[in-house]
Amino acid sequence: MTSLVDSIKKLRQWLHPRQLLIAPILIVLIMGLGFAIYRVSPFFIFAGLGVIGLAMVVFRNPWHGLYLIAFFLPFERIGSYDMGGVTIRPSQVTALLTMLSATMYFLGRKRFNLPSLPILAPLGVFVIAQLIGLLVAPNLERAILVTVFTWFTFGISLLVPTLIRTKADVRSVLKWMFAALLIVGLFGIYQFLGDLAGLPPELTGLRELYTKDILGFPRVQSTALEPLYYANYLLIPLSILLAFFFSREKSFHPLWVVSLFGLGVVNMALTVARGGYIAFAVSCAIIVVYFFFQLKLITWRNLWYIFLVGVLALGIASQAVGVDVIQEQFLSHVTDLFGGASYNERAEMFDVAYVAWLDHPIFGIGSGSFGPYESAHPYTVPEHGWRIVNNEYLEVLAENGAVGLTALIVIFLIVIVRSVKAVTRAEDPFIKAALVGLCAAFIGILVQYNTFSVLYIVHIWFAVGLLVALQNIALAPKPVVQK
Repeated sequence: MTSLVDSIKKLRQWLHPRQLLIAPILIVLIMGLGFAIYRVSPFFIFAGLGVIGLAMVVFRNPWHGLYLIAFFLPFERIGSYDMGGVTIRPSQVTALLTMLSATMYFLGRKRFNLPSLPILAPLGVFVIAQLIGLLVAPNLERAILVTVFTWFTFGISLLVPTLIRTKADVRSVLKWMFAALLIVGLFGIYQFLGDLAGLPPELTGLRELYTKDILGFPRVQSTALEPLYYANYLLIPLSILLAFFFSREKSFHPLWVVSLFGLGVVNMALTVARGGYIAFAVSCAIIVVYFFFQLKLITWRNLWYIFLVGVLALGIASQAVGVDVIQEQFLSHVTDLFGGASYNERAEMFDVAYVAWLDHPIFGIGSGSFGPYESAHPYTVPEHGWRIVNNEYLEVLAENGAVGLTALIVIFLIVIVRSVKAVTRAEDPFIKAALVGLCAAFIGILVQYNTFSVLYIVHIWFAVGLLVALQNIALAPKPVVQK
């Protein structure tokens, strides 16, 4: 009788809607793979097998997908593939599968409590501004594509707090994020030393624009598309690690915290990204000020360690590149904020963005439309690709109007203000340290947004979602103890 009951239970598990949906998906994928063997190149076959394996992992447990998203965040260029004018990245594929898995998981539950999502309303206003802007988009196809990608990354900021509900969830996500930092950080060091040794870009993974032939020393981009995007990503794990270090939180071994932070700082220095430097300085200043005035945990010993890490990073860079090069090309590139072709191009794009906003001041010219608007012909892609404003706030103002920019600023303010409130109420030292570090990183990202303009970046909206999840954990009502 017992064996019969167990058999019925197992049968009910297999008849669960989520399990039933996996079977036809896998059948379609396998049939497609069989057809592809005769029609498609081996690369797509192996990529298809990888997606099938990824789907099997994610559909068994959507939380596994969340951890993999955290791991794949820095893999923008290496690990991605361009197809039909669209760059497909591992983090995007994993996020899409995780959204589907989470949807099926929660639909199969009788009760589901939706978490607090304070950014949902302003996100909805921004989406409305995008839809209205499509009516005047100079290149409708591109505007629709960028709009959909933007909605997708917005969805990630809602997915993360939906899945992350406990301290254990946060710790698992950070484990995978730090593992990715270790891999891309070591690869960044290899990239730098390999280019100095004369290895070709095919082996180092550097774009020719960032090899030593340009400035006399390589600019590390690791697995990211550009050094500035890599520096932007590094803000997130580095700020969290610095907060853990100052808080003396023991969830991660102090030796690992210091080692990973040192590796990340060296990589940050080797990006030679001015915006990244400024943003990192802002994030570090926020963390230092917080722990000094609130917890008073900053000691001369801790400051000495940070000083040594900074000296080590600069020492490695100067010895590897050469002191003369550091003094001339490096310092000239970093400190030249208001001169050269780069500044002139930015100033020109600022003027074009202002004119575009004047044309449609309320809802803008449509997401992704600045490039076609500035181009000689809106449907002819320039030789070096669509141009951007290199200032996110001006680009949003031009593309989504005053309504879109206001909604975006409201989102940012909600995230920051609610994070401050959560820090003051958080009792768990791990959650508090993670909140301080991630909020500082987010403010640094907003500072760096003055130097580049791509809204639909996965790691930024993942950070937004993780901040909301941390806020929800810290602000959750405490259970009442019955006396």
